[in-house]
Amino acid sequence: MYESDLLFSVFVPFFGSVIVGLLKGKLRNVLAVLISVASLFFVCRLISPVLRGTAIQTSILVFGSDFLTLSFVADGIGIIFAVIFSFLGTIAVIYSLEYMADSRHQNEYYFMTTLMIGSLMGIAFSRNLILMYLFWEVASLATWRLVGFHRGKKETAVANKTFLMIFAGSSFMLFGFVMLYANAHTFDLVALKLHSATNLALFLIFIGIITKAAVLPIHNWLPDAHTVAPSPMSALLSGIVVKIGLLAFVRIFVWTFHTTSEWILVLAAISSIVAASGALIEKDMKKIIAYSTVSQMGYMLLGFAVLNAIGLAAGLFYFIVHAVGKAGLFLSAGIVEKKCGERDISKLGGLIIGMPITGAAFAFCSLSIIGMPPFGGFFSKIMVITAIAKQGNTWIAALAVFAAFLTLLYLSRLFSAVFLGEPKCANTSKAPKAMVACVLCLGILSLAIGLFINKILAFVDIAVKNVF
Repeated sequence: MYESDLLFSVFVPFFGSVIVGLLKGKLRNVLAVLISVASLFFVCRLISPVLRGTAIQTSILVFGSDFLTLSFVADGIGIIFAVIFSFLGTIAVIYSLEYMADSRHQNEYYFMTTLMIGSLMGIAFSRNLILMYLFWEVASLATWRLVGFHRGKKETAVANKTFLMIFAGSSFMLFGFVMLYANAHTFDLVALKLHSATNLALFLIFIGIITKAAVLPIHNWLPDAHTVAPSPMSALLSGIVVKIGLLAFVRIFVWTFHTTSEWILVLAAISSIVAASGALIEKDMKKIIAYSTVSQMGYMLLGFAVLNAIGLAAGLFYFIVHAVGKAGLFLSAGIVEKKCGERDISKLGGLIIGMPITGAAFAFCSLSIIGMPPFGGFFSKIMVITAIAKQGNTWIAALAVFAAFLTLLYLSRLFSAVFLGEPKCANTSKAPKAMVACVLCLGILSLAIGLFINKILAFVDIAVKNVF
């Protein structure tokens, strides 16, 4: 029974995207929403058995002994990522109904968006490395098309750069997978637990991970991509797409081989601080939020790379906090851009008067990412810093505190420039209700995550017990 739910959560959006691409108008839009909601529904059905400590596993279509099998596993780690992937995918599709209403090539947009959701679900539940790689590349293809969706010269150039950088990284990762197979003669993640991995294989895999996760020094594709991508795609890109890099790190480095290195902690801390510094001086609203993503990805990697129970719990918890908050920021930015036709924060201001709900949602999402109590970001960041200090890396813990302080500075600057001060946007029309409802939902959820932290941590604890 639950095995069917696992397969449906992946293949309903993956193959349903083809039907979406063939339809037009309202029928296409309704089906896109229904498909994303269906994926979320099937994932939610898996929560109960996973919370009881049961890992749902299924395999279909075996190609060669332990080479490529369509093998899936839904455990604590996979469920956490899959729930967020499908939920934010659904929010992005609903938001798109009005945001993309006047755009050309909507068939391609909804096809690629639902295909993206399906591929992300596949990555969350893949038990076979080659299967994970195939879904990874489908997600890269959808990213390429959605980043360059408007098809201008600049959009095409940025989309091509994005695809080439991500593809180069995944090629290194594939070489690493092949080296693992040469040693263990299997791509199955469960079977690989019984084997060791060479440092070279892990390093090659790590290159692919940080490329997709936009971690320094392979990060500059992400801010550029956000400047040309539609806002719903930006919400997906920073909210969930880059997170598959961290998912791969947890699956391979933490869950399978239980290994890390101190230099990864150093890289994560430097990435967090350097990107935060970039956000402090940038004027483009979406670029500021994009640099924030790079910074916070470093913060999550800090938690995962500590390799203890507190760090893993902190990283998973902050993944939830950041995914929801960052999607809310980008969708709010999309409303501002639609209303004012401007992203330069020096030309914006006073929008809280005409957009009180959007402004409040933006503030809640910002406070959550900043780590202001009682928002969830406060607890997750404290946990990250505690996990690092507990291992004796006090100077890295100090850098994490400094990065958190920089987050406070650049997000406060962004909110103040856009929503406070004298009004500079002459457009007095109201934003579409569905778009405002989406950002309001994410703003409220950002607060709720902190208020109901015990419920979230009980969920996270199952994933931690899978590893430790």
